[in-house]
Amino acid sequence: MRWQQWMIGIFTLAGLAMPVLAQEGTCPSAEEIEGRLETLAAQIARWDEAYYQRGERLVPDGVHDQAQTRLTRWRLCLGQPSPTVTLNGGEQRHAIPQTGLNKLPDRAAVHRWMKTLPPGPLWVQPKVDGVAVTLLYDHGVLVEATSRGNGLTGQDWLDGVIGIDGIPEHLEGVSPERVVVQGELYLKRIDHVQRRDGTAGARSRVAGLMQRHNPDEQTRNQIGFFAWALPNGPATLAERHLLLSDWGFMDPQRWSKPVSTIEDVAHWRDYWYRNTLPFASDGVVIKRDVQRPGNVWRNTPPEESAAWKYPAVATLAEVRNVDFSIGRTGRITPVLELEPVMLGDRTIRRVSAGSLGRWQQADIRPGDQVMISLAGLTIPRLDEVVVRNDQRVPLKVPDPERFNALSCLELTEGCHTQFLARLTYLSSRNGLDMHGIGEGTWKRLIDAEMVTSLLDWRDVSRATLRSLRGVGEIRAARWRSAFDQAAQQSLQRLLMALEPAHARFYDSQPKVVFRSADSLNHIVFMRSLKSADWQAMPGLNSADAATLMAFWHDETVEALLDKWFDKTVPWTREDDAEGS
Repeated sequence: MRWQQWMIGIFTLAGLAMPVLAQEGTCPSAEEIEGRLETLAAQIARWDEAYYQRGERLVPDGVHDQAQTRLTRWRLCLGQPSPTVTLNGGEQRHAIPQTGLNKLPDRAAVHRWMKTLPPGPLWVQPKVDGVAVTLLYDHGVLVEATSRGNGLTGQDWLDGVIGIDGIPEHLEGVSPERVVVQGELYLKRIDHVQRRDGTAGARSRVAGLMQRHNPDEQTRNQIGFFAWALPNGPATLAERHLLLSDWGFMDPQRWSKPVSTIEDVAHWRDYWYRNTLPFASDGVVIKRDVQRPGNVWRNTPPEESAAWKYPAVATLAEVRNVDFSIGRTGRITPVLELEPVMLGDRTIRRVSAGSLGRWQQADIRPGDQVMISLAGLTIPRLDEVVVRNDQRVPLKVPDPERFNALSCLELTEGCHTQFLARLTYLSSRNGLDMHGIGEGTWKRLIDAEMVTSLLDWRDVSRATLRSLRGVGEIRAARWRSAFDQAAQQSLQRLLMALEPAHARFYDSQPKVVFRSADSLNHIVFMRSLKSADWQAMPGLNSADAATLMAFWHDETVEALLDKWFDKTVPWTREDDAEGS
């Protein structure tokens, strides 16, 4: 008998350590934590009440876990113990502590961790997304079922697990007097594909079902059990899996694959992410084949096992600062600077808050905790403010009345950001297509006071460019060549680069204003037309006509056009008068 090859360990609570956080970081000051701690605790309590009492998931599981980790760390920083939660159904101690797992952020971290392990076989399993439970068998009969709780104590779930598929009430065959099995209660799925379906609240759904004191047969049939630990089993994981299968548990060996390299682990992680499983999963778990006996387990993550989770769909981030970006059309976009967080295997440091109006409504300040997710799996997106910092940090907010489609055509006080955006667009492919000239180039020219108007680049000599630090003869010649070629572009390209029309013209019908005219040059000579005359042109309404008329009558625009014509075509104001 396999069970005769091992001895039942004796569990002791002596020397149990406090939970160790995977990423503790440095402690904020007491002044930073106080006030925010209670707000965060109250928010988590609201989530927990909905999660455990009604089975409602108000935030993604990962965001909840991050918030709870942050709260625990703040309490440890202040020397406060985490409060004990009273659970429905009575609280009881685990027969063997639940250890949890260290969660590694990316492939490089997993590779480094694997290198620290002693030589020997490794296994990888799907990380089932459900609710952890400890089962205790006495002489082969199920006598206790304890929810994860804090790893030391949890909720009495014995009545709830009786009759669940995959949890035998009596162990098949011969077994020791005392057997402890740890695993995951999961929501059964048919042809579930994690990449396509996500977790879809599977964990909270199971938690809600388990809150029913006497779940009916239909409820029990929705739940399965995945055994992932036999704490006082044989020395190797492979032997433990075979023993669990013999006793009637869902065969864990089927979902365990031998690995030896990071490439092996990455293969199975990607495979299980893209292929069908009977449960939701949120990553993979890598384990050594050789396992420690349960009598030395603590409610702290073991060194011989680790989790590599799938890309997070959402995460919690703390706001460091708020920057206000001003685009070439004068649109003000608040951008949140964040404490770096991992999202979708990427490090996210900044996220747009959308429009100025949305930011003002949300009133996001440094120290606030916000939830962010990925739009289309690539672009960071602000979802909501989760916890507000009690100390509302004052910010210098640009005046939206000052910036518009005609502001900052020259570099004046307070115009650096919009002026830079105008130059960057002017040199882009949509503008004058200056090859090799981008935002970085314009920053250097502006800082050196070589460019204070949108057309000053036409007069900057190669010798002047060489005077810039780090600009040699070759680069200066390349820049000057790009400027010369841009200066030969048509008037139509200049007008597109200046973009006088309203931004919404470019959403559905790019350059519709210019396409509606027989000649771009003719439009220039119609600068004196009244708004009603502009409105008569195809594709223009009253608002667009007013925008164009304001553009042509702007003194700075007139000066720019005069400067352009002075060096490109023989043109006089008499020509303008004839054209009008």
